[in-house]
Amino acid sequence: MRRFFSILFFLLVVILGFIGSPLSSQASAPQEKSHGIGPVKSVEMGPLNKKWVDEGKGIYNTQCIICHDLDQKKVGPALRNITKQRAPEFIMNLLLNSAQMQKEDPTMKALLKEYNNLQMPDPGLNQAKARSVLEYMRSVAK
Repeated sequence: MRRFFSILFFLLVVILGFIGSPLSSQASAPQEKSHGIGPVKSVEMGPLNKKWVDEGKGIYNTQCIICHDLDQKKVGPALRNITKQRAPEFIMNLLLNSAQMQKEDPTMKALLKEYNNLQMPDPGLNQAKARSVLEYMRSVAK
């Protein structure tokens, strides 16, 4: 009986060790942030650009704040730390290609489900304006 428990303990240690080991694909593979669906394939991130921050704040205050608060859920999710949760390419592609992203991107489909399938309207931004909104979002992140 003692040998049985010794073997059982050994197997348990081995199994638990394997689950938490680097050999486990989930433990070793870092989760890459999705770039979403759209024209933006990469974004060069550098120091904050004050001009873009100011322009992005203006766009946020006229178009986004209706549904998105920085710190609280409204019609859509809070956005203060969106730049820590999503890749910059994802944010810009959402702003530039919102309809297709909401139809095809798994992350957006899940968010739509969470927010009662209320579609985000197309903000009608070009890449420069989308970049300024991204820059504003970077500036308010904690």
